[in-house]
Amino acid sequence: MKNTVIAMLLGTSLALPSFTGAAALQSTPQLSRDTGMANQLSSQQQQATQIQQWVMIAQDHRQDDGQRADALRQLARFPNQNSLVAVARGLQDANPRVREAAVIGAEPYQFAHRWRMLSPLLQDVDQQVRLTATTNLIRSYGEMNAEQQALMDPAAAELINYLRQTPDQPTQLLLADIYRWHQQFDEAHQIYSALQKSEQQTAQIWLGLADNFRAQGDDQRANKVLKKAQQVFPDEANLFYSQALTLVRLNKKAQAAEAMKKATELAPENSYFWYLNGVLQEAVNVDEATASFEKAYEISGAPEQLYAVCDIYVRYNHLNADACLDSLGEVAPAFVIDELKSKRG
Repeated sequence: MKNTVIAMLLGTSLALPSFTGAAALQSTPQLSRDTGMANQLSSQQQQATQIQQWVMIAQDHRQDDGQRADALRQLARFPNQNSLVAVARGLQDANPRVREAAVIGAEPYQFAHRWRMLSPLLQDVDQQVRLTATTNLIRSYGEMNAEQQALMDPAAAELINYLRQTPDQPTQLLLADIYRWHQQFDEAHQIYSALQKSEQQTAQIWLGLADNFRAQGDDQRANKVLKKAQQVFPDEANLFYSQALTLVRLNKKAQAAEAMKKATELAPENSYFWYLNGVLQEAVNVDEATASFEKAYEISGAPEQLYAVCDIYVRYNHLNADACLDSLGEVAPAFVIDELKSKRG
């Protein structure tokens, strides 16, 4: 169970519009439109076939329970309507290992949906199912109303007691995270600080400590922690990414852009980092922001990233604005295209 819950990570993201449909055409000038389209369609078709296979295996009681559980875990990376149906059914399965895997499969959905699906499992007869459901939900403790928090508190106490029995570093780091999510900030601070002194310290320990300050509204101290962490782990991109978000909250946008640029240099294949770099660089250097959005789309091929490219093209009268809108129009609703056109400078 520890491996299951340790694998659940808290993420921070900025929303992009999402579209349904086939892959968008590559419109990055350096790429061939025809080749890009063919490669993306082939890749997406293969992925869609694999996802559908996992959906079918997860719901097929003739399959081995281990295979069904593995299929549900795989679906955590591919949220869609069919995946959601498979997960919802898995949560009601007679086999506790399948239920536990379905909890993991529920990971990418919004809190309201996860609460509705997972809260009954907080009182499941199987301890591992209860603990995995608690780990999934507790990260959203701050979003819960008083009634939901009252239901979570006994479950959190059980999870904390369980984790306290194991002194190894991964378990203790998870325990610190649980304390932080449960808003027991002093307890979290004590563990993070102790882990910092370990010979096997990791960047994740420093990120957790910074997040503990952030959760208390102390971004100044969070930034100080991240600066120190960068000296210990100068090649860890997530430290610069986290610092960029911290600096945004401190209204230090130029410094935030600089930190985000460093993150892209350390993790050049991370399309989301390039997207955020585009967002932050726009106020500093529009050309660099444009190139960052293009790079994000070049890496991911995602329609959401193409939207960002078209958006900045349109607002700054880029020569490729119309071509970009044509490509986006193949996957986005007409009202999205009309909205973008209304932004022309």
